[in-house]
Amino acid sequence: MLDFKPVTIEDKDTILPFFNKNTFRNCDFSFSNIFCWKHAYNTTYVVEDNWLYIRFQTKNDKPGYLFPLTSHQMTFFPCEEGLRRAINRIMQDAEKRNEEIRLYAITREMFKQIEQAMPGKFTYQTDRAWFEYLYRSEDLISLIGKPYQSKRNHINKFKRTYQDWEYLPITRTIIPDCLELYRRWCSENGDCSDGSLVEEHLATEKAFAEYEKLGLIGGALRVKGEIVAYSYGQALTADTFGVHAEKSLYEIDGGFTMMNQQFAEHNCANYAYINREEDLGIASLRKAKESYHPEFLLEKGVVSIKN
Repeated sequence: MLDFKPVTIEDKDTILPFFNKNTFRNCDFSFSNIFCWKHAYNTTYVVEDNWLYIRFQTKNDKPGYLFPLTSHQMTFFPCEEGLRRAINRIMQDAEKRNEEIRLYAITREMFKQIEQAMPGKFTYQTDRAWFEYLYRSEDLISLIGKPYQSKRNHINKFKRTYQDWEYLPITRTIIPDCLELYRRWCSENGDCSDGSLVEEHLATEKAFAEYEKLGLIGGALRVKGEIVAYSYGQALTADTFGVHAEKSLYEIDGGFTMMNQQFAEHNCANYAYINREEDLGIASLRKAKESYHPEFLLEKGVVSIKN
């Protein structure tokens, strides 16, 4: 059985080298995401023979694993053989726990690699609610063309209404103001002590408490000396930046649109793509994400043993 242990902030230096060599663009391979949401998924990890294994519990109480990652260059055996050994190790661990093997957040690229390593052994079932939205950074920065006319209108109205606005990077100095904004946002959304917002509230507090250690990059909008919107995230791969959170007061007309554009311009211009994560099957969130016209959806699903 693999000797899994809970993820702590001190584990960043152990886990990050695996993520830094990762070329998958999904947000699941972000240390800040794993650390900040570990309370919701009971996330644990272990490193064995230069492979990183991550195990967690999903909402439906079915435990599973992420795609295993290696830190070496596969000089001693082919990539397929290495992945086959890693997946067999996961299968052994699941069997000893008397659980069915499940690999979650698997992209089509990952499943292709699994199929090459272990042909015909697994099934792959996608889930639209977990597809991630990837945009060209230049699109979110420039908002050029007819599809983005309404976004430009929102931004122009924001600039006319709040002529003294400013964009500034998130630092320890303004983090208390960002937390106050989040508390006000909670009040606007019916209290963050209820339902799924409880978990998001805890994740937000962890993110700001360990902001520097997590290596998060963020920005905020300030109007008349008050923080009215913020966003933060971190790089997922060499060409993709992941946006983990974005909040704005609803009373600020165009706040979300302005925050989105300014964050892309100031923090994501050096990346080809911006990953704005899943819509979780929430209709309003899906509509909002689709309105920015993603370059593509990163399909994700569950891998399990064929019956």
